[in-house]
Amino acid sequence: MRDVIFVTADSVRYDFVDAMEFVSTFSQHQGVTGAHYTRPSLASILTASYQGAIESRAVSPTVAEAFSQAGYTTIGLSSSPHTDPRFGFDAGFDVYNNYCEAGNRGNPLRQFASQFDLIRKVYHRFRPPHAKLSNRLPDDELIDNAIAAFNDESGPRFMWLHMMGTHRPYGLGDDAVPKEIDRKALFSPEKLSADEKETITRKYRQTLSRADAEIERLVDAVDSSDPLVVFSSDHGDEFGEDGHYFHQPQRRRVVDSLTAVPVATNDLSLCEPLSVLDIAPSLLSEVGGKIPSEWHGKDVRETPRDQTLTIAPWHGTTTVAWQDFETKIVSRDADVSMVRNGETVDVERDDVDDDLKQQMRDLGYVE
Repeated sequence: MRDVIFVTADSVRYDFVDAMEFVSTFSQHQGVTGAHYTRPSLASILTASYQGAIESRAVSPTVAEAFSQAGYTTIGLSSSPHTDPRFGFDAGFDVYNNYCEAGNRGNPLRQFASQFDLIRKVYHRFRPPHAKLSNRLPDDELIDNAIAAFNDESGPRFMWLHMMGTHRPYGLGDDAVPKEIDRKALFSPEKLSADEKETITRKYRQTLSRADAEIERLVDAVDSSDPLVVFSSDHGDEFGEDGHYFHQPQRRRVVDSLTAVPVATNDLSLCEPLSVLDIAPSLLSEVGGKIPSEWHGKDVRETPRDQTLTIAPWHGTTTVAWQDFETKIVSRDADVSMVRNGETVDVERDDVDDDLKQQMRDLGYVE
């Protein structure tokens, strides 16, 4: 059986994938995300299930569990706090590392203010948070670790890794969007100058190019003569569409700039339209594995799907977008639940500990 390498990179829009020279040599497809920001979207991808999006966590059977059943050694690497094992993302992986240590709790006053809704909102008005990647494992180190982890195991191997360098502010140090522009884009986008808007898109394209070079290095360095490689993303980003910048989960937006992402493969024919939930079933079928009956994703190697669903939960409130690629219907403040095996699964607010909350704030998420 062929080795399988599945790479996701944060915040990659379909209409910007031309900035990724190596990935652009792959067969290109447009996929629709299962959700609007990282945790529920990756949960839907790695479980091929809308339940992952509804619960914002990985639920069995996961992609790793399915590949393990097919005889694969499974490896998972990520540097996002959203993929912490506390959300079930390690399920089924023989080797899993999240590279997100506790700490970096930030300003003590902000920590105190975060306990009270009104105080937090006032505090953020005068001291708005900005995105930073300084406490995330850089992509080049993630790729170093991925190469070593892959080569340390015997085949066949399934490896999934999630890269964070493409997340806002799109780099470290001088590579990143400057703090003042980052904050202005988030809180006062109408005040951005033409040059500042150009800076954001230029920094974005540059970070995609850097990620692309790391993906090429990964594929070249693993000890596999003919790996099946797939690249995709959890969601896109907004650059002024409807007056918004970046991905802001609390807005629960399901516009195309956030939900249309690339699905690129080096040697796998897929039909369009497709959902990112279809990636795992198509890969599993290609290598002779059995698709779990619980999955909502389907094998789209020969037959496209006729409709997709994007579920955008945020603290118990949800937007839902359904489309058949001729018509798109969006329902805000939707009451979302799913019945499976006689049990009802509802969208609820997630409670996470202070360490994880701080790591998410460091990425610019605002409650």
